[in-house]
Amino acid sequence: MKTRLVLSLAVAALIAACGGGAASTPTQVAEQYLTALNKQDFDAAKKLGTEKTGQMLDMMAPMMKMMGEAAKAEAGFKILNEAIDGEKATVTYRSEGKDADETLNLIQKDGKWLVDMAKEDSAGDTGADMDMGLDSLMEEGSEMIEEGTEVLEEAAH
Repeated sequence: MKTRLVLSLAVAALIAACGGGAASTPTQVAEQYLTALNKQDFDAAKKLGTEKTGQMLDMMAPMMKMMGEAAKAEAGFKILNEAIDGEKATVTYRSEGKDADETLNLIQKDGKWLVDMAKEDSAGDTGADMDMGLDSLMEEGSEMIEEGTEVLEEAAH
């Protein structure tokens, strides 16, 4: 009986120490979020974000799904820095093939770090790079639309 109690307490302590599998740092949340976006797993990404982030993802999801498999980013990313200031954090990363660093803002709510993305954040501080690692996806989508338009114009002639 005592062995069972001690074993149960040890397992509970281990689960608590590991966070029960949940991401416990801004960097871990950012990695999971960016990976989910690259895979177009918007449901998983929404679970890692605030309500505002979920609304942004709801707007993006249909557009990305229309672009199909070509919109899925195979390129990876590298986390460069994490800066925590109380209940706010910024994670800086660079997407493969990009020359500029990108940032992801997070807030801590009920002890859990969440990506905090709003529409006005999508252009970043410089206005040149989009957050969330989606700039390459948007470029590919634009190219696909242009190619599709050309094909349709040629077919019409």
